[in-house]
Amino acid sequence: MKYPLILLLLLLTVSCQKKEPPPSAPLEHVRLNLRNEPATLDPRKGADVLSCELQVFLFEGLMRWYPDGSLDLGQAAALEISQDQRTYTFHLRNTLWSDGTPVTAYDFEQSWKNILDPNFPSPNAHLFYPIKNAEAAKKGLVALSEVGIKTPDARTLIVTLEAPTPYFLDLTSFVAFCPIHQANAHEHPEWAYNAGEHFISNGPYTLQEWKHNNELLLKKNPLYWENEKISCASIHFSMVSNENTVLQMYQNGKLDMIGTPLCPLPIEAAQSLNETGELLHKSIGCTTLLAFNTKQFPFNNANIRKALSYAIHRQEIVEHITQQNEQIALNAIPPVLKNNQNTPLFQDNNLAKAQELFALGLHELGLEKDAFPEILYTYSNTDLNHNIAQAIQQQWQKAFGICVKLQSHDAKILMSKLTSKEFSVAQCIWIAQFKDPYNILERFKLESNAKNYPSWENAEYIRLLEQSTQEIGKSRLDTLEQAEKIFIDEMPIAPIYHWEYAYLVKPHLRNLKLCTSGELYYTH
Repeated sequence: MKYPLILLLLLLTVSCQKKEPPPSAPLEHVRLNLRNEPATLDPRKGADVLSCELQVFLFEGLMRWYPDGSLDLGQAAALEISQDQRTYTFHLRNTLWSDGTPVTAYDFEQSWKNILDPNFPSPNAHLFYPIKNAEAAKKGLVALSEVGIKTPDARTLIVTLEAPTPYFLDLTSFVAFCPIHQANAHEHPEWAYNAGEHFISNGPYTLQEWKHNNELLLKKNPLYWENEKISCASIHFSMVSNENTVLQMYQNGKLDMIGTPLCPLPIEAAQSLNETGELLHKSIGCTTLLAFNTKQFPFNNANIRKALSYAIHRQEIVEHITQQNEQIALNAIPPVLKNNQNTPLFQDNNLAKAQELFALGLHELGLEKDAFPEILYTYSNTDLNHNIAQAIQQQWQKAFGICVKLQSHDAKILMSKLTSKEFSVAQCIWIAQFKDPYNILERFKLESNAKNYPSWENAEYIRLLEQSTQEIGKSRLDTLEQAEKIFIDEMPIAPIYHWEYAYLVKPHLRNLKLCTSGELYYTH
């Protein structure tokens, strides 16, 4: 299943559901808002939430998720799995790209191998590592021809794994595993950054217009293989960042739905909206956290990191700032990825322990308290993020008497700083891409991973993750729990809270549902 559950717009693909009747009347137009410009609409390159959200409208992979939480065939018409669970044979449908040319197994093979090319910038390359020789190819140790992805013909894709991987089919539904039109991309390298004849896709919608930092228009794809089941003719995305303005647009009938994940609600309106019952909620595999740059002084010291984390008063943040009934994060794995278990691995707002660890960290660094450097705390510039940052700034100043400087950035700039490791402490989020604890833990296996923002690495942690790939069932989950405990004990990140998506939707769209299913994208 795909856990940052990105809003399942049932209103867009309502009759694609297997267990729901078709709507009484089709919707012609839906109006939504994005909090900012998506970084890219190329599914091979997207890392930010909004890019992945939009890519799911435009592209489709071998498998896809349904609102009832079931995983089923997408571009694949049939699937065979070998007895040893290591070889997957996908037989493709006779589907078309939006320009009328056939979607082929070669498009899938080459798109995946693009991502695994050592010279290709893709933050999601690690998701392909269950495939035989994929990691070695990305590191330049073997040729791409040695990767376990083969195409005996245009309709057959054979994938061989390093070892049985229980979540592999979940992976193939994530946007990074969607194909792109290879011939078009070769001829027009900038195809994904503007609307027009060179933007070719294979999903339920096509990109008709893109006014950068202003608006996007998607239209129903007449060549999509289930076109007759797509109920909405077009989707208009405005790009307004001010949360109060967005709420006013919704209240004035100019938007049909607002809220996470597309655009946050004004935090000052959250409580009243909750009280009236208008606000809808859904628990998802997403966590707000702080990443510490472990390669930078003084965050190279584990006790300093732990002290800062232990001093955070998470309950105060969720009660007085976020106000969406979130569960405070005293562990690394969102409960929805662990059958709703939320076992704490440390204590919230443990000031006595925090001060003890801070003193120990100062001693280990040979540092006097009054010489502790100013902390530069970076975050994305929304009202909610700013209020959380201010609260933690005050909590740290009170607990340790240190100076904390706040610095906000546009979401795209923050993402760039995170992946290039150009930060000291950064407030960010992670969203699971498939329903398994491994999806969170694997990001920190190697410090070279673009999503390993803290640049943290631990030999025993690596050993446990590798051991888990050879196990199944409870023994595998137990091994992953051991790895999580090491991760939290080292505290390269400070988890704050696990998310509840909160959103408002117009009454005529009340059949909209959220699908909690492993990757970030709208399911059909």
